[in-house]
Amino acid sequence: MNICIRADGGSTIGMGHIMRTLVIARELKKNHNVFYACRVDNPLSDKYALGINKVKSDGFKVISLDEKTLKSEIRNIKADCIITDSYDVDEEYFNIIKQNFKISGCLDDERICNYFNVDFLINQNIYARNFDYKVNLDTELMLGNKYIILRDEFRNLKKKEIKKNVKNIMVTVGGSDNNNYTENIIKSLKKLTNVILYVIVGPAFNHIENLKQYESYNVKLCFNADMAKIMKECDLAIASCGTTLYELAAAGTPTIGIVVAENQVLAAETMDFKGIIKSSNLENLYNDIINLTYKERKKMSYKGRDIVDGMGVDRIVEFIEGRL
Repeated sequence: MNICIRADGGSTIGMGHIMRTLVIARELKKNHNVFYACRVDNPLSDKYALGINKVKSDGFKVISLDEKTLKSEIRNIKADCIITDSYDVDEEYFNIIKQNFKISGCLDDERICNYFNVDFLINQNIYARNFDYKVNLDTELMLGNKYIILRDEFRNLKKKEIKKNVKNIMVTVGGSDNNNYTENIIKSLKKLTNVILYVIVGPAFNHIENLKQYESYNVKLCFNADMAKIMKECDLAIASCGTTLYELAAAGTPTIGIVVAENQVLAAETMDFKGIIKSSNLENLYNDIINLTYKERKKMSYKGRDIVDGMGVDRIVEFIEGRL
């Protein structure tokens, strides 16, 4: 069967939609022809180029869609199934894909539409069941942590040993960092002693030269990072509150979360309330780190691993293949 994934990524909008759909795409590719449909705005200065390049580097064909005429162009795509992961959609878009494809589905984080005319809807977030989704009677709702989308390297991690003292801290704000949170986090932690910061530099970062001035014995910049390995080796993570929180939970790495976008507020609040992370901000970050106890870190590690069983992608793919 032919399966189209409709998603975008770039320095402005981030790489989250691309990265999580690639996890699903790799699994579906084992038995089906999978390709992407991605927006372009200007071939000479394309703000979506990073996302397209990532998809191509993973071996998937990309169909380009003009963002101004996307709704008309989407009708011409030849596929049995289309999976959409984008915030730039509306009810008209979902009506169009429902009419033109045998199976249509979407990934959602915020209930971005009043009504979703799709065959299946995935919201992997821990707060997803709080949403009253308006869908068709036969729409399959895949909501909550049973459907967390984890990359292969995070599916079967061994239980993490929580050490008495924090010596290694991971800093990660996602694939892009337009507002330079990474540099501000480094500045906030300059008073920490006897600690090494492992700073993840994402593929769509715009301020790399700024970060290089902080490189030293206790600040390591990590390009093309092995995220699972670094999470395993670090005693604590400072992370934005996107999908990386679920990878950190799977790794059992105690985490202090920083909200870097409005769509991360719910995840931060919910996971803080459940004791999986400690939600903080730049102003309070230093104090929150030094006041975080060994007992609290152990509890965070346990609760994080408890919400993720590593089977989310398998459940999603099993449903899609059952409908094809």
